[in-house]
Amino acid sequence: MNRIYPVHYYGRFQEGFSKPQLFKMSNGKDYLVKFKNNPQGTRVLVNDWVVGQLAQLLELPVVPFELIYFSTSDFKKFPKLYQYGFKPGHQFASHFLKDCTGLWEPLSNKTIVNIDSLPGMIVFDYWVNNNDRDTGNVLLEKLSDNTCYLHLIDHGLCFPGHGNQKEKLQYVPMNLLNQSAHTWSVTKIEDPDSLKQFTEKVLSLPSEQILSIINSIPDDWDMSSSEKKALFKYLTSAKKALPILIVEFIKEYFSDV
Repeated sequence: MNRIYPVHYYGRFQEGFSKPQLFKMSNGKDYLVKFKNNPQGTRVLVNDWVVGQLAQLLELPVVPFELIYFSTSDFKKFPKLYQYGFKPGHQFASHFLKDCTGLWEPLSNKTIVNIDSLPGMIVFDYWVNNNDRDTGNVLLEKLSDNTCYLHLIDHGLCFPGHGNQKEKLQYVPMNLLNQSAHTWSVTKIEDPDSLKQFTEKVLSLPSEQILSIINSIPDDWDMSSSEKKALFKYLTSAKKALPILIVEFIKEYFSDV
């Protein structure tokens, strides 16, 4: 399989503390790339990679993504990358979707064609402890004048302590997440039992698949074997705690249930 490589550099994307960069790649597609050694740390790449694959297993609408290797030669071709302090190697690259907006846009005349993914988004965020599901981390892609498709993006800040210290992964937080996208979603969910149904879907994920995803983390992202074990243990422990958290969420946000 031929390596995908950068052919055109558009520059830094206007948003994002990790300083994502926008490129056209050799396959003709545009990608938003998060680099090793970005200001938020390489661990946000780990989180995006692991959480994104878990979401795909659960058939959630995450923006398509992949690993793209930027060689030293690529960095020499685009020296601005060195100025940002980035490092060559494997980077996390997601497809750049055009004609999208966040949840801050008025939706009165729009039909979200995959609105049934909202219960899954909430349950999933509780499993991976996503404290960053704000209105900018849900994209709405315009399909027509009246319809749009919902995408989930940016999972770099999941897990307690964002997964930077294995000690913080020893305990599963049992507090409710105060996320704007969740409270908005509640107004669109007709049956709160749909959250319990998706919880069962998470619980049914085989541990072998979760472990395989963790083991696919690139070696040059410098995650030790003990840190990988801690992350796997956290995800399995968080699965067990998930039904309790979702029941508490339903009690809090669906008062008539």
